[in-house]
Amino acid sequence: MKTSLKMNAIKILKNMIMKKIKLFAISMIGMMILVTSCGDNNEIIYDPLTGPTGLGFTISSTSVIVPEEGVTVTLTVQSTTVSSSAREFNVAVDASSTGTSADYTFSSLSIPANSHEGSMDVTFDNFDNLEDLITFKLILNLDLDASTGVTGFKSVTFNYVKKLICNDFKLTLIEDFYSDERTWEIVDATGTVVQSGGPYPQTTGGSTIVTEFSLPDGCYTFTIYDQFGDGQYDGNISGGYFLDCSVLSIASGAGNWGADDVHNFISGNVDIADCGF
Repeated sequence: MKTSLKMNAIKILKNMIMKKIKLFAISMIGMMILVTSCGDNNEIIYDPLTGPTGLGFTISSTSVIVPEEGVTVTLTVQSTTVSSSAREFNVAVDASSTGTSADYTFSSLSIPANSHEGSMDVTFDNFDNLEDLITFKLILNLDLDASTGVTGFKSVTFNYVKKLICNDFKLTLIEDFYSDERTWEIVDATGTVVQSGGPYPQTTGGSTIVTEFSLPDGCYTFTIYDQFGDGQYDGNISGGYFLDCSVLSIASGAGNWGADDVHNFISGNVDIADCGF
């Protein structure tokens, strides 16, 4: 009798479990159908020939250093559609731009026939009239008609600044107790020493030595030496060195930099890529 009751209880429990599994499976299938249906209804498919046109820049901002000879930046735009003929779109300068319209020129924005991608050139060539150390802003907006949407970026911001051309240098040495161990030199591209200094009289640690000089346009190497090999650290006082040109930091070091420290740099209107450092 007990055995029969036990078997019936097990059967009832199994049936309950199977019903729950079936109900769970049915509900999951329903959810999958619902999600698929919602996804299909909301999906936007662009037809490259007859669908709606969306247009946008591929970047939203960029920084530009304006050299004496000027510089041109090419912007890329992308369209969701193609056309059998070339297309042009309008671009306008945003009212919040700074600087003047004499600072830049830009071409029309064009997309070649049968292409999703086009470009426009923006040229900055007003070097002589740009103020030193002032960053200006040019904002270009796509000026689109109501039938054209935006994909990507509708605006591009150019942060442009005049390239600082500097030939007047200042070397500042903040010494440890053993300034008599300190020497330095600057050589040009031919290896000729054009500036040098030290050794200096031994003074109280923490003293400052300043040397100012000018260099013609060119490629140079600055090397500072310590005779003992512990840089500007005497075990108690930690000194340092700073080579600057106007607001530009050319080279610096502090504490125990060893027997020597070497830095390559340029003077004046020189492209550092041409120096072969």
